[in-house]
Amino acid sequence: MSKLLKIFIIVIIVSFTLSFIVGLWILKCENFLDNNYISLSLEIYKGESVNETYNKIFKHLNPPPFFKEYLIYTYKFAKNRKFGDYEFKNKSLRKVIYDIKNGNVIKIKITIPEGYNIYEIAKLLEAKDITTYEKFIATAHNTKFINQLTGLKLKTIEGLLYPETYYFSKKQTPENIITTMYKLFKERLPDNFENEVSKHGLTFYEGIILASIVQKETYLEDEYPIVASVFYNRLKRKMKLQSDPTVIYGIFENFNGNLQKKDLHNDNNPYNTYIIKGLPPTPICNPSRKAIKAVIYPATTNYLYFVADKNGKHHFSKTYFEHKKKVYLYQIKKH
Repeated sequence: MSKLLKIFIIVIIVSFTLSFIVGLWILKCENFLDNNYISLSLEIYKGESVNETYNKIFKHLNPPPFFKEYLIYTYKFAKNRKFGDYEFKNKSLRKVIYDIKNGNVIKIKITIPEGYNIYEIAKLLEAKDITTYEKFIATAHNTKFINQLTGLKLKTIEGLLYPETYYFSKKQTPENIITTMYKLFKERLPDNFENEVSKHGLTFYEGIILASIVQKETYLEDEYPIVASVFYNRLKRKMKLQSDPTVIYGIFENFNGNLQKKDLHNDNNPYNTYIIKGLPPTPICNPSRKAIKAVIYPATTNYLYFVADKNGKHHFSKTYFEHKKKVYLYQIKKH
Protein backbone atom coordinates (compact mmCIF):
# COMPACT_ATOMS: atom_id res chain seq x y z
CA MET A 1 0.00 0.00 0.00
CA SER A 2 1.42 3.30 -1.03
CA LYS A 3 2.17 6.03 1.48
CA LEU A 4 -0.27 8.38 -0.23
CA LEU A 5 -3.08 5.85 0.03
CA LYS A 6 -2.36 5.32 3.72
CA ILE A 7 -2.58 9.06 4.33
CA PHE A 8 -5.83 9.20 2.41
CA ILE A 9 -7.32 6.37 4.47
CA ILE A 10 -6.20 8.01 7.71
CA VAL A 11 -7.78 11.31 6.64
CA ILE A 12 -11.01 9.52 5.80
CA ILE A 13 -11.05 7.73 9.17
CA VAL A 14 -10.25 10.91 11.09
CA SER A 15 -12.89 12.88 9.15
CA PHE A 16 -15.48 10.20 9.75
CA THR A 17 -14.58 10.02 13.43
CA LEU A 18 -14.77 13.81 13.82
CA SER A 19 -18.06 13.94 11.93
CA PHE A 20 -19.41 11.19 14.16
CA ILE A 21 -18.27 13.01 17.32
CA VAL A 22 -19.65 16.35 16.11
CA GLY A 23 -22.89 14.63 15.13
CA LEU A 24 -23.21 13.11 18.58
CA TRP A 25 -22.45 16.50 20.14
CA ILE A 26 -25.11 18.22 18.02
CA LEU A 27 -27.60 15.49 18.89
CA LYS A 28 -26.76 15.89 22.55
CA CYS A 29 -27.26 19.67 22.35
CA GLU A 30 -30.59 19.27 20.56
CA ASN A 31 -31.77 16.66 23.05
CA PHE A 32 -30.74 18.98 25.87
CA LEU A 33 -32.98 21.71 24.41
CA ASP A 34 -35.92 19.34 24.05
CA ASN A 35 -35.66 17.34 27.28
CA ASN A 36 -35.00 20.05 29.85
CA TYR A 37 -37.81 22.22 31.21
CA ILE A 38 -37.46 25.29 33.40
CA SER A 39 -39.61 27.73 35.34
CA LEU A 40 -37.94 31.11 35.48
CA SER A 41 -38.60 34.85 35.68
CA LEU A 42 -36.03 36.60 33.56
CA GLU A 43 -35.21 40.16 32.59
CA ILE A 44 -32.82 40.78 29.72
CA TYR A 45 -31.48 44.30 29.88
CA LYS A 46 -30.56 46.42 26.91
CA GLY A 47 -26.80 46.15 26.50
CA GLU A 48 -26.59 42.91 28.45
CA SER A 49 -23.83 40.55 27.27
CA VAL A 50 -24.60 37.12 25.90
CA ASN A 51 -22.66 35.61 28.83
CA GLU A 52 -24.96 37.34 31.33
CA THR A 53 -28.08 36.11 29.57
CA TYR A 54 -26.68 32.60 29.20
CA ASN A 55 -25.78 32.37 32.88
CA LYS A 56 -29.24 33.55 33.95
CA ILE A 57 -30.81 30.66 32.07
CA PHE A 58 -28.29 27.85 32.44
CA LYS A 59 -26.47 28.48 35.71
CA HIS A 60 -28.46 25.77 37.54
CA LEU A 61 -28.36 23.32 34.64
CA ASN A 62 -25.69 21.06 33.25
CA PRO A 63 -25.49 21.75 29.52
CA PRO A 64 -23.19 19.83 27.16
CA PRO A 65 -19.67 21.19 26.57
CA PHE A 66 -19.54 24.28 24.35
CA PHE A 67 -23.33 24.57 24.48
CA LYS A 68 -23.20 28.37 24.58
CA GLU A 69 -21.13 28.37 21.40
CA TYR A 70 -23.65 26.02 19.83
CA LEU A 71 -26.49 28.45 20.62
CA ILE A 72 -24.53 31.39 19.27
CA TYR A 73 -23.58 29.62 16.04
CA THR A 74 -26.74 27.63 15.33
CA TYR A 75 -29.46 29.86 16.79
CA LYS A 76 -27.70 33.24 16.51
CA PHE A 77 -28.36 33.60 20.24
CA ALA A 78 -26.03 36.56 20.74
CA LYS A 79 -27.52 38.63 17.92
CA ASN A 80 -31.18 37.67 18.07
CA ARG A 81 -31.93 38.18 21.76
CA LYS A 82 -34.83 40.56 22.42
CA PHE A 83 -34.64 42.64 25.57
CA GLY A 84 -37.46 42.69 28.10
CA ASP A 85 -39.16 40.68 30.85
CA TYR A 86 -39.91 37.00 30.39
CA GLU A 87 -41.87 34.48 32.42
CA PHE A 88 -41.26 30.79 31.73
CA LYS A 89 -43.42 28.17 33.44
CA ASN A 90 -42.30 24.61 32.85
CA LYS A 91 -41.12 25.40 29.33
CA SER A 92 -38.60 23.44 27.32
CA LEU A 93 -35.29 25.16 26.74
CA ARG A 94 -36.05 25.10 23.02
CA LYS A 95 -39.21 27.14 23.65
CA VAL A 96 -37.26 29.46 25.97
CA ILE A 97 -34.70 30.19 23.25
CA TYR A 98 -37.51 30.62 20.71
CA ASP A 99 -39.34 33.11 22.95
CA ILE A 100 -36.21 35.15 23.59
CA LYS A 101 -35.38 35.26 19.87
CA ASN A 102 -38.92 36.37 19.02
CA GLY A 103 -39.37 38.80 21.89
CA ASN A 104 -42.30 36.99 23.49
CA VAL A 105 -42.02 39.13 26.59
CA ILE A 106 -44.54 39.42 29.42
CA LYS A 107 -47.58 41.41 28.31
CA ILE A 108 -49.38 43.47 30.91
CA LYS A 109 -53.11 44.02 30.46
CA ILE A 110 -54.22 47.61 30.97
CA THR A 111 -57.63 49.15 30.35
CA ILE A 112 -57.80 52.84 29.51
CA PRO A 113 -61.31 54.03 30.47
CA GLU A 114 -63.27 56.29 28.15
CA GLY A 115 -62.73 59.93 29.01
CA TYR A 116 -59.35 59.53 30.70
CA ASN A 117 -56.88 62.31 30.01
CA ILE A 118 -53.13 61.90 29.49
CA TYR A 119 -52.39 62.54 33.18
CA GLU A 120 -54.75 59.77 34.29
CA ILE A 121 -53.37 57.43 31.64
CA ALA A 122 -49.82 58.18 32.80
CA LYS A 123 -50.74 57.20 36.38
CA LEU A 124 -52.26 53.92 35.19
CA LEU A 125 -49.19 53.07 33.14
CA GLU A 126 -46.84 53.87 36.00
CA ALA A 127 -48.90 51.77 38.44
CA LYS A 128 -48.48 48.81 36.06
CA ASP A 129 -44.72 49.48 35.77
CA ILE A 130 -45.06 49.92 32.02
CA THR A 131 -43.47 53.38 31.94
CA THR A 132 -43.05 56.32 34.30
CA TYR A 133 -45.49 59.18 34.72
CA GLU A 134 -42.85 61.76 33.86
CA LYS A 135 -41.69 60.01 30.68
CA PHE A 136 -45.21 59.54 29.38
CA ILE A 137 -46.27 63.14 30.02
CA ALA A 138 -43.07 64.46 28.45
CA THR A 139 -43.64 62.36 25.33
CA ALA A 140 -47.32 63.34 25.22
CA HIS A 141 -46.13 66.94 24.88
CA ASN A 142 -43.19 66.26 22.56
CA THR A 143 -44.27 68.34 19.56
CA LYS A 144 -41.67 66.90 17.18
CA PHE A 145 -42.73 63.32 17.92
CA ILE A 146 -46.45 64.19 17.79
CA ASN A 147 -46.12 66.01 14.49
CA GLN A 148 -44.21 63.10 12.94
CA LEU A 149 -46.82 60.63 14.20
CA THR A 150 -49.98 62.53 13.31
CA GLY A 151 -48.92 64.91 10.58
CA LEU A 152 -50.56 67.66 12.64
CA LYS A 153 -48.87 70.57 14.37
CA LEU A 154 -50.10 69.92 17.89
CA LYS A 155 -48.81 70.74 21.35
CA THR A 156 -50.21 67.59 22.93
CA ILE A 157 -51.43 64.13 21.94
CA GLU A 158 -54.46 64.62 24.22
CA GLY A 159 -57.68 63.53 22.55
CA LEU A 160 -56.01 61.25 20.01
CA LEU A 161 -55.43 58.19 22.22
CA TYR A 162 -58.17 55.60 21.90
CA PRO A 163 -59.64 54.29 25.19
CA GLU A 164 -59.43 50.51 25.03
CA THR A 165 -57.81 47.45 26.64
CA TYR A 166 -54.17 47.06 25.63
CA TYR A 167 -51.34 44.62 26.27
CA PHE A 168 -47.96 46.28 26.77
CA SER A 169 -44.63 44.89 27.91
CA LYS A 170 -42.87 46.20 30.99
CA LYS A 171 -40.52 49.12 30.46
CA GLN A 172 -42.32 49.91 27.20
CA THR A 173 -41.27 53.20 25.65
CA PRO A 174 -43.86 56.00 25.80
CA GLU A 175 -43.39 56.48 22.06
CA ASN A 176 -44.51 52.89 21.39
CA ILE A 177 -47.47 53.21 23.75
CA ILE A 178 -48.68 56.45 22.22
CA THR A 179 -48.15 55.16 18.69
CA THR A 180 -50.24 52.05 19.45
CA MET A 181 -53.06 54.08 20.98
CA TYR A 182 -53.03 56.68 18.22
CA LYS A 183 -53.16 54.04 15.48
CA LEU A 184 -56.24 52.51 17.11
CA PHE A 185 -57.78 55.98 17.38
CA LYS A 186 -57.31 56.46 13.63
CA GLU A 187 -58.71 53.00 12.96
CA ARG A 188 -61.85 53.56 15.08
CA LEU A 189 -62.48 57.15 13.98
CA PRO A 190 -65.55 57.29 11.69
CA ASP A 191 -64.47 57.87 8.10
CA ASN A 192 -66.83 60.79 7.66
CA PHE A 193 -65.80 62.61 10.84
CA GLU A 194 -63.83 65.48 9.32
CA ASN A 195 -66.37 66.05 6.56
CA GLU A 196 -69.36 66.02 8.94
CA VAL A 197 -67.92 68.34 11.59
CA SER A 198 -66.93 70.77 8.85
CA LYS A 199 -70.66 71.18 8.16
CA HIS A 200 -70.90 72.61 11.66
CA GLY A 201 -68.01 74.97 11.03
CA LEU A 202 -65.38 72.95 12.89
CA THR A 203 -62.01 71.61 11.82
CA PHE A 204 -61.00 68.01 12.47
CA TYR A 205 -59.14 68.96 15.65
CA GLU A 206 -61.93 71.23 16.88
CA GLY A 207 -64.33 68.33 16.42
CA ILE A 208 -62.17 66.16 18.70
CA ILE A 209 -62.01 68.99 21.25
CA LEU A 210 -65.80 69.21 21.30
CA ALA A 211 -66.15 65.42 21.56
CA SER A 212 -63.85 65.44 24.59
CA ILE A 213 -66.04 68.07 26.29
CA VAL A 214 -69.20 66.07 25.54
CA GLN A 215 -67.49 62.99 27.01
CA LYS A 216 -66.67 64.74 30.29
CA GLU A 217 -70.00 66.54 30.70
CA THR A 218 -72.09 63.39 31.10
CA TYR A 219 -71.63 59.70 31.77
CA LEU A 220 -75.01 58.89 30.17
CA GLU A 221 -74.38 57.90 26.57
CA ASP A 222 -77.91 58.69 25.44
CA GLU A 223 -77.29 62.31 26.47
CA TYR A 224 -74.20 62.72 24.27
CA PRO A 225 -76.06 63.99 21.17
CA ILE A 226 -78.15 66.44 23.23
CA VAL A 227 -75.10 67.80 25.06
CA ALA A 228 -73.33 68.15 21.71
CA SER A 229 -76.30 70.12 20.38
CA VAL A 230 -76.12 72.52 23.35
CA PHE A 231 -72.49 73.36 22.65
CA TYR A 232 -73.09 73.68 18.91
CA ASN A 233 -75.95 76.08 19.66
CA ARG A 234 -73.80 78.13 22.01
CA LEU A 235 -70.93 78.28 19.51
CA LYS A 236 -73.29 79.48 16.77
CA ARG A 237 -74.59 82.23 19.08
CA LYS A 238 -71.04 83.24 20.09
CA MET A 239 -71.85 82.32 23.68
CA LYS A 240 -69.14 81.13 26.06
CA LEU A 241 -69.30 77.39 26.58
CA GLN A 242 -69.08 77.68 30.40
CA SER A 243 -68.06 74.05 30.81
CA ASP A 244 -66.78 73.00 34.24
CA PRO A 245 -64.72 70.04 32.91
CA THR A 246 -62.66 72.40 30.75
CA VAL A 247 -61.83 74.54 33.79
CA ILE A 248 -60.84 71.44 35.76
CA TYR A 249 -58.56 70.23 32.97
CA GLY A 250 -56.64 73.50 33.03
CA ILE A 251 -55.79 72.96 36.72
CA PHE A 252 -55.89 69.17 36.66
CA GLU A 253 -52.49 68.37 38.15
CA ASN A 254 -53.30 70.60 41.15
CA PHE A 255 -57.04 69.93 41.32
CA ASN A 256 -58.29 68.61 44.68
CA GLY A 257 -61.72 67.53 43.47
CA ASN A 258 -63.51 70.69 44.58
CA LEU A 259 -64.18 73.26 41.86
CA GLN A 260 -64.42 76.67 43.50
CA LYS A 261 -65.92 79.98 42.39
CA LYS A 262 -62.44 81.50 42.14
CA ASP A 263 -61.54 78.82 39.59
CA LEU A 264 -64.36 80.02 37.34
CA HIS A 265 -62.96 83.56 37.47
CA ASN A 266 -59.33 82.54 36.89
CA ASP A 267 -58.31 84.29 33.68
CA ASN A 268 -54.85 82.66 33.77
CA ASN A 269 -56.39 79.30 32.90
CA PRO A 270 -56.43 78.96 29.08
CA TYR A 271 -59.07 76.22 29.44
CA ASN A 272 -61.48 78.38 31.43
CA THR A 273 -64.47 78.54 29.09
CA TYR A 274 -66.20 80.89 31.52
CA ILE A 275 -63.58 83.45 30.44
CA ILE A 276 -62.40 82.50 26.95
CA LYS A 277 -64.58 82.50 23.87
CA GLY A 278 -65.11 79.39 21.81
CA LEU A 279 -63.40 76.05 22.33
CA PRO A 280 -60.41 75.45 24.63
CA PRO A 281 -56.99 75.11 22.94
CA THR A 282 -56.85 71.29 23.08
CA PRO A 283 -59.06 68.31 23.91
CA ILE A 284 -59.56 67.74 27.64
CA CYS A 285 -59.67 63.94 27.51
CA ASN A 286 -59.62 61.03 25.11
CA PRO A 287 -63.22 60.56 24.00
CA SER A 288 -65.07 57.38 23.18
CA ARG A 289 -66.36 56.55 19.72
CA LYS A 290 -69.92 57.30 20.88
CA ALA A 291 -68.93 60.77 22.06
CA ILE A 292 -67.20 61.35 18.73
CA LYS A 293 -70.29 60.18 16.84
CA ALA A 294 -72.45 62.54 18.90
CA VAL A 295 -70.43 65.42 17.49
CA ILE A 296 -71.04 64.08 13.98
CA TYR A 297 -74.74 63.53 14.60
CA PRO A 298 -75.90 65.94 17.32
CA ALA A 299 -79.54 66.08 18.31
CA THR A 300 -81.62 68.82 16.74
CA THR A 301 -82.55 71.11 19.64
CA ASN A 302 -82.75 74.74 20.69
CA TYR A 303 -81.21 73.99 24.09
CA LEU A 304 -78.56 76.33 25.46
CA TYR A 305 -78.28 75.15 29.07
CA PHE A 306 -78.32 71.99 31.16
CA VAL A 307 -78.07 71.07 34.81
CA ALA A 308 -77.53 67.70 36.49
CA ASP A 309 -79.71 66.23 39.21
CA LYS A 310 -78.43 64.13 42.11
CA ASN A 311 -78.34 61.01 39.92
CA GLY A 312 -76.27 62.65 37.20
CA LYS A 313 -79.13 62.92 34.72
CA HIS A 314 -79.22 66.25 32.90
CA HIS A 315 -82.18 68.57 32.40
CA PHE A 316 -82.01 70.88 29.42
CA SER A 317 -83.35 74.39 28.88
CA LYS A 318 -83.79 76.81 25.99
CA THR A 319 -83.66 80.00 28.07
CA TYR A 320 -81.62 81.22 31.01
CA PHE A 321 -84.81 81.85 33.01
CA GLU A 322 -85.92 78.25 32.49
CA HIS A 323 -82.41 77.05 33.36
CA LYS A 324 -82.37 78.98 36.66
CA LYS A 325 -85.65 77.34 37.66
CA LYS A 326 -84.18 73.90 36.99
CA VAL A 327 -80.99 74.73 38.88
CA TYR A 328 -83.14 75.59 41.89
CA LEU A 329 -85.32 72.51 41.44
CA TYR A 330 -82.58 69.92 40.92
CA GLN A 331 -79.65 71.32 42.89
CA ILE A 332 -80.49 74.07 45.38
CA LYS A 333 -83.88 72.84 46.60
CA LYS A 334 -82.59 69.28 47.10
CA HIS A 335 -80.05 70.58 49.60
